[in-house]
Amino acid sequence: MAEQGFEFDTDQWQAWCLLCGRSRGVPYNTADSLCPDCVEQYQDARFFRRILRSNLALSFTTIIPEPKRIPADLFTRGCKDLFLRKSRGLLRDPWDLLPYLFPADLRIPCGQPALFKMPHLAQFAGLGQTWVLDMSTYGLSGTHKDLRSWAVLSKAIEHDIKHLALWTAGNAGLSLTRLVKRWNATVPPRQRKTVYCLMDDSVPDEIRLELRGPYCWTAELSTGSGAILSRDQLYNMVAAMSGGKAEREGYWQVTDGWDGVGLFMYSLLAQQCIKFLRDELRKTKQEESKVYVILPIGTGNILFGFIRGMERFGAGRAKLVAALPYGDHMMQSFVPPEEREEEDEADGGPRRMGLAEPEAPKLTGFYSPLAPCLWKLTQTKDFNNLEFVERIEVDRAAQLEVAARLQGPDDATMIDAEPSALIAFGALKELARRIRKDGRGENPEDSIVLVVNSGRGLMGPAEWAISKRSIVVSR
Repeated sequence: MAEQGFEFDTDQWQAWCLLCGRSRGVPYNTADSLCPDCVEQYQDARFFRRILRSNLALSFTTIIPEPKRIPADLFTRGCKDLFLRKSRGLLRDPWDLLPYLFPADLRIPCGQPALFKMPHLAQFAGLGQTWVLDMSTYGLSGTHKDLRSWAVLSKAIEHDIKHLALWTAGNAGLSLTRLVKRWNATVPPRQRKTVYCLMDDSVPDEIRLELRGPYCWTAELSTGSGAILSRDQLYNMVAAMSGGKAEREGYWQVTDGWDGVGLFMYSLLAQQCIKFLRDELRKTKQEESKVYVILPIGTGNILFGFIRGMERFGAGRAKLVAALPYGDHMMQSFVPPEEREEEDEADGGPRRMGLAEPEAPKLTGFYSPLAPCLWKLTQTKDFNNLEFVERIEVDRAAQLEVAARLQGPDDATMIDAEPSALIAFGALKELARRIRKDGRGENPEDSIVLVVNSGRGLMGPAEWAISKRSIVVSR
């Protein structure tokens, strides 16, 4: 059996390569994987060298769906759901603003993120205005995965796809399963969907049990250290679980990166956030201030969504900072040993000696479908160039310190952040240090920082133990 892809609307969508930043000149198909023009760049890199070129396309992707045009209303009016609330007088529902990109008319709300200042965080880190994009307010899983799930289910309905499979650590599976469950309750049996959550055997039993249900099948896949997943491998597992129904009724592999539409939704949100911040800064005559955006990075889906959003935004874009857990993270395999030694010896000594790895299971691992794109991020480093992504590793001490310091001056509003989400907050002090050291005379207190809180979803026992240390944040 072989996975069959399907084509997005050719009038609205095109295939776009994240690596070379160009349209492929053809419609987007879910079976698309690698841009042939870019393979030569990375196939001889240490990480990819042992993988046959014919197998690269089964395990990795650089091609995403890109709309041929985006309505200006998405950024000037905002949405009542999914995206930021931009102005009270001009609110519109998402189905009014995305009708031709997502024509399925999925009217199941999933909540809305919030964007606000946290002055005590700025004081703690020694930075200027510090804002938080809070995605714990999404209503399905309480994480950023809900925005992605809405787009995935919309396309699955449009193309009559019955079987949705994904490799997940928990939150992506939880989000999609809850949305599918709500959809299934409103339609006849022939229109219902089934979710297949494939998980590493290291995922705690509590998370697997939470996912399992009438419309969600779970299966363990023991990958071992350093294993590379294959789309064929996952498809054959799902085909066996479904008794052959996946082949007959339509199947879509929507693991982070392979889905494509999640990355597109994050790019829209990124554009909205930066436009809002620039408008606010203009009111206080700070429009020339440099803006930094700190995001936690796991598979890279949300990071590359923000990268794509900044590319579209053009002038006035923000500098992106990828916050990573110290030690074990997706980009570890791509950082040259000599560069790691240079980072260790920064400030005249081996700063990293004795550091402990944080508790951040959603951000750790060896494999991501977007690995070629992650590899590219490590090839160039320039703190003062807005086009290059800065990387900051956060250790356990920084994670626990910021968990305690994030308690605000009052308890008026609460923000949830699981341990993996805390990694972004833990990078604040190091960002201030790098601005002082590498920012060409820039004063950290003149900078504007946006921290992306990915939210709080499913957690295992070790994560709950960290959560007892004041991870509920007040503002």
